[in-house]
Amino acid sequence: MSLWLPNGLDYRAYKVDEAVRKHDDRLMFARNAETGDWCIFIRMPGDRPPFPVIGFQNTIPEPHEAINKLNAGDTRKHGDRMLMEARKADEARRRELEYVSDQAAEESADHIEHLMRKHGKSPVIKSFSKEVKRGSD
Repeated sequence: MSLWLPNGLDYRAYKVDEAVRKHDDRLMFARNAETGDWCIFIRMPGDRPPFPVIGFQNTIPEPHEAINKLNAGDTRKHGDRMLMEARKADEARRRELEYVSDQAAEESADHIEHLMRKHGKSPVIKSFSKEVKRGSD
């Protein structure tokens, strides 16, 4: 990945980069030369290339806008809330899938019962027991 780093000549991008670095020294603001998108990147350990965290497409945001976007997505500060929201959404989706599954199973059972009756078969197992009376000896 090729990055274009802001320098003193592009004052707006430089100010955003400066604000982002003050927020967290692992972060940097740069333009992905391949896509043309301005992004906040996090420096990765070792020789790995920086990883894009937040994108701004082809516009340079104001420094306070970039920091606000970072704060809104900060998992250190909002991790518990984000995790709770993800769990609630996952639980709601699971309940919805269970409901749809139950409805499909019920509908399938109705169709099977209808077909069995149509062919003269009863899906209900009938059991007759013979009552035995025991007399007293």
